[in-house]
Amino acid sequence: MQETELKAFIKENSSLIYEYINAEILKDIGVMSSSFFERLIYEYFSKEEKRVCTDNLTADTFGYYLITEILGESRQAFPFFRKDTLCLDNIFKEAKVYFNHVKFTIESDTFNIYLVQTKAGVSSLDEEIIKYSKQFPIKTSGIKEFIVNYSFK
Repeated sequence: MQETELKAFIKENSSLIYEYINAEILKDIGVMSSSFFERLIYEYFSKEEKRVCTDNLTADTFGYYLITEILGESRQAFPFFRKDTLCLDNIFKEAKVYFNHVKFTIESDTFNIYLVQTKAGVSSLDEEIIKYSKQFPIKTSGIKEFIVNYSFK
């Protein structure tokens, strides 16, 4: 999907895309706030160069790429994930491990969440230990049906 087509699709369906991300992509993972969704959209389209290869980008996979591109390798600190941004309480409860960063990646056809512990304090090593990971198959269809089903409600 071309960027201009994607922008038009998002503009026309933004509230339903937001609902789709929470209902389908983040189902059993967490919840994204609407203001945070708007911020991610702005940041995504403001970036000149995308870190994540978007060759296979479709309306259905956009949510995964959005999260991975903006939050992906940036090692978002644990306190960042709260109710007014991207709440991942379900993952945090399931993991029950100490970690200080969260990382998102797309590898092949899976969306991955890593809870990472980094060496902190006086150590200058940039080593990281993955304390917990969870993989989710990327849904490659369903958003158009979702929009049709929920656009009149």
